[in-house]
Amino acid sequence: MKRVFSFSENPVLFILQLLPSLLPGIEKVIAVYYSPDAAGITSDLIRKESGEYVQESFQVSDSPSIFNRLRSDNATYSWLRKEDLPFEMKPKEKVQLEIFNELNNSILLIRISNIFDNKNDLFFIYFNQDLSNFGTISPNKILSTENKTIIGHILRNSILTFIQNNLSDKDLFATLNENTRAMINERNFLRDELEITREKYKEGLIRLTNSYLTDLYKSNGVKYRLSDGAMKKIRVYTGDIGNLKPVIAQAARYAETMNLEGTTGDVLIADFHLVMDEKKEPRQKESISEPVEGVPVKYNKTFLLLDKLENAALHVKSKNMLLTGANIGHEFPTPVTPPAITDALKKHKQKILFLFREYPDRWEIIRTEFRPVQNILNVKPFREQLSA
Repeated sequence: MKRVFSFSENPVLFILQLLPSLLPGIEKVIAVYYSPDAAGITSDLIRKESGEYVQESFQVSDSPSIFNRLRSDNATYSWLRKEDLPFEMKPKEKVQLEIFNELNNSILLIRISNIFDNKNDLFFIYFNQDLSNFGTISPNKILSTENKTIIGHILRNSILTFIQNNLSDKDLFATLNENTRAMINERNFLRDELEITREKYKEGLIRLTNSYLTDLYKSNGVKYRLSDGAMKKIRVYTGDIGNLKPVIAQAARYAETMNLEGTTGDVLIADFHLVMDEKKEPRQKESISEPVEGVPVKYNKTFLLLDKLENAALHVKSKNMLLTGANIGHEFPTPVTPPAITDALKKHKQKILFLFREYPDRWEIIRTEFRPVQNILNVKPFREQLSA
């Protein structure tokens, strides 16, 4: 099966699979190395079979002392004969070593330091005795001592480079993986926080609704309570929060009207009592109205105040609601409280009386129907001025 990353397995196995492509035609490669997974020495073999290379496990000699000596040797590489190898030895045959035996040393042993036990991992590479492993070179040319020195040096350095790149890629991938996990954790945290905020907002809608119902109880003496279905509907309300209060007031009146039995207990507000038109037009933005020509500058703010009150009163009447200070204040571009309206009228009282005299055809609704304004107009001197 194809690997996803070269560093997904032991670097020794990666090199073992890479060597046949670096050295076409080699007979086989045996790797003897320390495996942290097995917590000991293990070995693998890759060999040529029917033109293809096959990787398989390989059992080495039962004499660990021989391999400990080979793994502890400081030589970076060595050229050996098959008879020199612990897994290729012929016990009954004594070999007389001569200087010419060097030509028969066709197995290259490369030692690579292992960080896990501070010894060397071993690569036994089986070369041909000629130069045929290195391209289109006449097989009559044998591997000389000079050739072997160059091959051993270059091949070991190549293996070290591949292993270093393998480990560097693994470290980089670990860093990227850690960053990815951190981003995923942050995303999950923000998602959980968002869900908590949503739940708090839903409960806040219920508390706000109950406060509206408490206000209604204080004004009409009727106690209201929400059914489970009504609470569920309120929790998923996504409309303008400023429109919720009239929705609740309308639902309370609807539920009270539907209470045909006239029971003295709490009036139950069901989900069907709540008519939530979440596509209502957004609250009008506050704008600066230009007073009519001829109004003195010192009366501009008072003029604007009366315009806002008149526009708010018009919106309240269009919803068939009472012209109370609370309802009118709610319709301001920036909602205000009834005491704030009363205070503003008191501060502008004399200017309001002047403007009402100057513009008798303006602000008809608040003149005739909004009690706080009527209280100003009902002052005796002013009535006398109007009748004069």
